[in-house]
Parts: sequence; C-alpha cells; structure tokens
Amino acid sequence: MPCKQPYTSYGGYVMRKRLTALFASAAIAISVVGMVGCGSAAKTEKAENSKSEAATQSSAQSSQAGGESDGDEVTLTMWTWSPITRTAQKMIKAFEEKNPNIHIEYTNYNYNPEYLQALSAAAASDNLPDIIGLQPGSLTQTYKDYLYDFTNDAVKTWGDDWDKVYDNVTQKQLTLGNKADDSSHCILPIETQDIYVEYNKALFDKLGIKKPTTYEELVNAAKVLRKDGYAPLFFGGADGWQHVNLLIMCASQVDKNLFDDCQYGKQKWTDDKMKSAVENYKKLFDDGVMQDGSLSSTSYSDGTNLFLAGQAGMMLLGSWWPQEYTAEEVSDTVANWDFDYFYLPAISKGVNAAQPIGGMDFGYGITKNCKNKEAAWKALVSFATKEGAQEIANDMNNHLSYPDINPDTSKMVDRAGLQRATDEFNRSGKDIAGGLVNQRISNPKIETAVQEAMQGLVGGTFTVEQATQHIQDVQNSLSE
Repeated sequence: MPCKQPYTSYGGYVMRKRLTALFASAAIAISVVGMVGCGSAAKTEKAENSKSEAATQSSAQSSQAGGESDGDEVTLTMWTWSPITRTAQKMIKAFEEKNPNIHIEYTNYNYNPEYLQALSAAAASDNLPDIIGLQPGSLTQTYKDYLYDFTNDAVKTWGDDWDKVYDNVTQKQLTLGNKADDSSHCILPIETQDIYVEYNKALFDKLGIKKPTTYEELVNAAKVLRKDGYAPLFFGGADGWQHVNLLIMCASQVDKNLFDDCQYGKQKWTDDKMKSAVENYKKLFDDGVMQDGSLSSTSYSDGTNLFLAGQAGMMLLGSWWPQEYTAEEVSDTVANWDFDYFYLPAISKGVNAAQPIGGMDFGYGITKNCKNKEAAWKALVSFATKEGAQEIANDMNNHLSYPDINPDTSKMVDRAGLQRATDEFNRSGKDIAGGLVNQRISNPKIETAVQEAMQGLVGGTFTVEQATQHIQDVQNSLSE
C-alpha cells in the first residue's frame, strides 16, 4: 500500500448498451434546487436499501434522551443524499466510535425526486429528522423556518471569526438567500466543489481525439464519438440542476459575474449579455455536442452508467468524480483512471473559456424538532472538521470545505490509476483555490424558472427571447 502522499488542499485543501435505450421518453423532472456532487447511482443505494429499521421516524419519535448530558444515551435521526452511502457509513461510524453515547439512525435517499419529496412531506407534517442534508441558497431557504440557527454554537466552538476559514464563495453561500437583516446560519459546509467537463481519456486516445481547447475541436470530438457509436457529451437534461450548471458555465464565458448580476437584479435576464449566453447554450445542442434525446435522460444513473462503461465520451461532472476510484469493486476504466477534465471552450467569438464554477456542494443543518441539539452539533462538527471529515477525505468524495484535512492514500486500494486519480483530485483543489464562480441560486422561484426556461429552450417550446423573458417575469414578480 502506498504511503500518505502530499495533498494540495484548496483552502490551505461490459456490456455495450444501445444508446437508444437510454433516450427513451421520460418525464422531465424539474428539481426544487440544483444538485451536483452525488455518487454514481450504480453505487448509491436507494433509501429503502440503506435506511436503518427506525430511520424513517422523526426526531420527535427517535431522539430518546430528554437531556443533553454527555452521559446520556442519545439517538439522532439523519436524512441526506450525500456523501454517497459507503462514505456516509464510514463517516458516521468514526463519529460513533468517538462518541459511544450518541447513535445516528441514517437514511440515504437518491436526491431527485426521493429526497426532495421526503423533505417536503416531512416538513408538511412537522416531522423532519434531527439532521438534514442541505445545499446553500434555495434548498436551505425552502426549509429555513424549520432549521436551527447554530451561530452561537459555531462561535463557541471556533471563535468569532469561525466563518473566515472558508473560501470566499463558500463564505457567501453560508447565508445565501437570507434577508438583509438576517445573519443566521442554518447550513454548516461539508464539501466544496468545482464543476467541469469530465472525459474518457483512453477513449479519446483510441479514437484519435485531442482534449478540446476550442469550440471547433469540441464539435469535432462529438462528431467522431457519434460516428463510432458513442454518446458525445452526455447531458442529463431531465435533471434541472444540469441546466442550471450549464447556463452558469455559458454565462461565465461572457462575464464571470453575469449570472449573479441577473439573479440579484443588477442586470436583466433579457439584456444582450445573458441572451448571448443563452444562445451559446442552445448552440451546444444544435451543433450535436450533447447527445440526442438529452431531455429524457438523467445524469444519475443514465449518464454515469454509460460513462463508467466507456460508452460516453464526456459528461458534465466535477471534483467529486474521483470518489469512483475509492470504491471496492470498479471497472477497468476506473481502476486505470482513464479520465481527465477540461473547462468548456469559448463557444462563440468575443467570449472566453468557461470559468471554474462551484462552491459549497452540500452541508448539514439541525432542525428545530431536534431535542438533542448539543449532540447534533457534535455530529456536525465531526462531519465537517474532525474524524467524520477524515473519512470523507479518504474516499475523495469531494473537497472538504474546512481546510487542511488531507486524503490518506494508504487507505485506498493501490491500483494502476491511483496516482492519476489523486492528481486529478489535487488539480481540482488548486482550481478551487484559484477562485470560483458561484453556482448557487438564492431564490427557489428563480431556480425553478431557470430550469423551466432552459428545458423549454432545448425542447423547442421557447426561443432565446422567450426563455430569458420567462426568467425575467419571475424575477419581476419577486418585487411585486
């Protein structure tokens, strides 16, 4: 087994499937919020396969201790979609070994629609669990009234400047969507990510394709892949979050602040700059860069299954992808780590290549229902900064938001691709350190409007003008 290797922390961190089978008609799911950073559905179990016997009970039912003394036996309930199941189990085990009086009943859901539906139903009946997985911005704001403000706990644990340890984007996302006079904190960052185009380097080499550095090269790569029976750039168009990420990539080519300027009302969605970004978005589909039938395809697991099987050339993924390497059983493509990544080349004249976009992948919050907030806070601190966080790092699930917790490669399986996988992970960490464009939307209504507009654009029900006007109409309604 290899020794522990130096790690660059951004914060201081076979069967060939017919493509047509994947492009069968399916309902387009519009997510409440954008999602990235989840594990492959080929390796992520559904909730009913991963939940403990009592995990569906609320905190009111399963928080058995009345007090919060260290000596009391405490049971906490926790729902999330991230990290992936195998990593979450290690994370929780490490915490419970350090805190034997605290037990966590954990339920893992597929994010969309299972997790979103479970949260909605539980909130409607005031029956949320003690700890829930969150994303900054729209998801946190959707459940803000049910969440505990842990600011005082954070100050007590880390001091008044506790939030300054995070990168600038993650810092801002801590309170993303809060009203101007609201300084509460309801989401503790666990992971921070970078989003880009992942590609199968071995497949590119086999077909004589070079990593695209121009849009013309990207279009040519897609043509070669299609000609040889492979999916080009696989796009999960049934997932609203994919549309959000792609639009932000296109907007960042025009101006790195363009998307945020629009979502905060500093610039109209119907202005020429955003129309240019939306036109370039549409061009990717018109020019065949994305696979046919993309609107009926999901990233997890339609795309990831195809990508892992070596039948898709590219996917919109990100810095969580190396988590595939740390699984116990992997394909040869993963064992050799035949992957690499690039940022979307400039699509039209007068724009630049896409900037690294990202920020907080996910965090955890404590619900007001929780009867053992002290124990729940201990769990969050572990998952974010201590023994639980170390397990996340060792699985390369994604980059930890808290700095200086490094993956220990001696805990990983020593395969041919170990160095390449860790090199990719470290490189994305450096990209995060270099600065990110915010990928999160603060208002749930704007998030939904963006998803609807882009799906309508790709599906042909919206023109560029109609798509941008649709978002602007929702933006206008917020101030009425």
